Amino acid sequence: MLFTVSALAVIVLFFLGGTLSGGATKTAGDFTLGGRRSSSASVVGILLGALVGGASTVGTVQMAYQYGLSAWWFTLGGGLGCLVLGLWFASPLRDTELTTIPQFLRLRYGGPTATTAMIASVLGTFISVVAQFLSGIALLQNAFPLSPGFATLATAFLVMSFIFAGGLRSFGALGKAKILFLYLILGICAGAAWLNGATPGILWNTLPSHPFFNLFGRGFSKDLGAATSLLVGVLSTQIYIQSIFAASDATTARRGALLSALIMPPLGILGIWVGLHMRTAGIMLPPAQALSHFIRITFSPLVAGILWSGILITVIGCAAGLALGIATNLVQDVLLPLAGKRLSPRSVLHANRWAVFLVVLAAAGFGLLGKDSLILVWSYLSMGLRGAGTFLPLVFAVLFPERIPARIAFASSVGGIATTLLWPLAGLGGEPLFAGLAVAGACFLPAMFLRSRGAAPRDS
Repeated sequence: MLFTVSALAVIVLFFLGGTLSGGATKTAGDFTLGGRRSSSASVVGILLGALVGGASTVGTVQMAYQYGLSAWWFTLGGGLGCLVLGLWFASPLRDTELTTIPQFLRLRYGGPTATTAMIASVLGTFISVVAQFLSGIALLQNAFPLSPGFATLATAFLVMSFIFAGGLRSFGALGKAKILFLYLILGICAGAAWLNGATPGILWNTLPSHPFFNLFGRGFSKDLGAATSLLVGVLSTQIYIQSIFAASDATTARRGALLSALIMPPLGILGIWVGLHMRTAGIMLPPAQALSHFIRITFSPLVAGILWSGILITVIGCAAGLALGIATNLVQDVLLPLAGKRLSPRSVLHANRWAVFLVVLAAAGFGLLGKDSLILVWSYLSMGLRGAGTFLPLVFAVLFPERIPARIAFASSVGGIATTLLWPLAGLGGEPLFAGLAVAGACFLPAMFLRSRGAAPRDS
């Protein structure tokens, strides 16, 4: 009873905070960009609020329980992606005063490349929303006697409550609180694991060095692919770049991205510590339930409810942010070009909310179908798909805006997506992301070579 009361109290507090902070959301600009008034802290809240979710918490503990240190690649790769975003991309992107990645690509390369990149981004991001549903379902079923269907519906309702009313305005405020709360939770859990005997020496002497203390414990290619997918995914996902577009200016955007790069990697280490403790304790259970089970058996019901609710909020917040990014793409890059002048500002705001609703509903259905799969596998697939179609066209658009013809960028985007999807279907070895990026990059080589020789190719 105490567990339920404390958990529900924290969840209600967060959602009331989101509703109140989003009360001033009156326009589509407020809903999607927070009025472009976000501080560096708010940029961190939006960026990490959407990036740090079930994969960084439930999924990291799950994979650490099975493989050890290789579970770090999600938060480590995400931190590297934020670093690159802050150093080279935040300022030029924010200076454009745009709203979406496809709008930026349309400005540089035209409509076909923008459309292809949008499809890759929406599809890849949707897969990541499904991954958050997998985490939410696992958390709810471990804590309460819920059927898979009811747990899925509850997750969907909570996601909608987080984002439907206030959009990015409320998401930025809740994102900051969520990251602080998550650090507190994982710090307490890792400390409890240490006190229960999971010291570095005990872990080292109890578990085999391979795979548990090998960053490439799942295989060099597989784990390098995971790191690469995170790096390119951060630079290819609408909601992460949306945090940059929402900043008050370019300097604020850059500072927020760099702060995110410092904050994210340590979260993974804390989660890995808990996963390794569960492994050394000999507790046998479905790996996806390792974190919530640890909380339930380690702390009093009152404290456990508070900690458990924080993990659930982390998952819900991430799903909400990603869903908002997809909704922004659907409205800004599909609906408005088709019917923009026929829609009133209020209709555009309603369209954003309906788009969020439909994305969440679809993700709930797929989450229910895939409820027994490995969460981080979905997350890596998601990042890789986004990156294969968007990453290199975006990189060249930012770093070499005058050097790449539109037809080359389009070929790169299509080739990257097609290769990433077809590679595993053809039964070929290695990581599909590497193959997709190799094909996408090969498309740019002739143009770069001719430009360096002074023979500028032209679009036909």
